[in-house]
Amino acid sequence: MSTVKADWQPESEDLALAKDMVKSILGDWDWISWNELLAFDVVLSLRMAPVWGDDLQTVDGVVRVVGREDAVRLLRRIYPNIKSGLCIITEILSGYDAILLGSITRPSTKEGECEKASPIVICMDFNSESEIQVMTIAAIDLQPLADQIRCAALNGTLKAV
Repeated sequence: MSTVKADWQPESEDLALAKDMVKSILGDWDWISWNELLAFDVVLSLRMAPVWGDDLQTVDGVVRVVGREDAVRLLRRIYPNIKSGLCIITEILSGYDAILLGSITRPSTKEGECEKASPIVICMDFNSESEIQVMTIAAIDLQPLADQIRCAALNGTLKAV
């Protein structure tokens, strides 16, 4: 015989329904307009410096907009570039939250130079109306981590576990 807290069970059912809602939205992503996807007071943050340098005229490598109108304007400007080089590898869903992990490739502008891929994370918090409340799109620069590992290895401070 098992016991379940009565107040916990509805919450777990709500989270399961929320997860199903988010999964459905992600499945229909290409068919939903930004105006339908984004909450009126959405907060959108972009950290794309490793991929685009400062092409977006960022402040400390971050672009942040609040409100559906500004978010839609920015997404319409950048989304074609993101989508063309985006490869999602993993989806992590939990209740109203979704995290997409993958890589993004920006075509080289120089003849004969290979395209470079960078890891990317897209985090989204949905509300109960199936709208994105908070969205962060961030390319990750692995060079500082690689530099620290190289420095530790050269200095003998890197230890095998």
